[in-house]
Amino acid sequence: MTKICAIIGCSPICFPWGFDEEDECCAALKLILMNRITRLRSEGYTRFHISMDCGAGLYATEILHGLKESDDDLETICYVPYEEQATKWTPELRVRYFNALSTCTEVVNVSFEKTIGCEFKAHLAAIKDADTVIALYDPDNPRCEREAAAAAVAEMLHKQVLTLTPKAIRL
Repeated sequence: MTKICAIIGCSPICFPWGFDEEDECCAALKLILMNRITRLRSEGYTRFHISMDCGAGLYATEILHGLKESDDDLETICYVPYEEQATKWTPELRVRYFNALSTCTEVVNVSFEKTIGCEFKAHLAAIKDADTVIALYDPDNPRCEREAAAAAVAEMLHKQVLTLTPKAIRL
């Protein structure tokens, strides 16, 4: 039986360091995320469902791409909230995003156009068949309400939820 982990998260705008990926706390968060993914892989998880965005989704996909280079059993299913989501991102983020999508085993477009709640629907689609959910968000930040709601749904569905809180990262 395939073990599945879903990864959902908020936009970097909600991170204390914002989009500054050179910040030490951002690097620490990515390391923690990689350790969680690696631990789950050692527990037999082979499929990762990722709700794609320019934060947690992108970080997770890039980490998994690196791991897939030496692990042919890893599968990444990326759930894109809507087709044009990267249109207004910086050129660098768009390149990384499309490179990340090209490494996925499968890409699922949740909605063709941006609609109300499409990001939440992508989270739900990612967690639907998952056994475990890694939720990267700040439970106290009102801007992260869709991630909090998706994590609550996962808990109601009796899934293991591992929460990573960016503001709790201290060096």
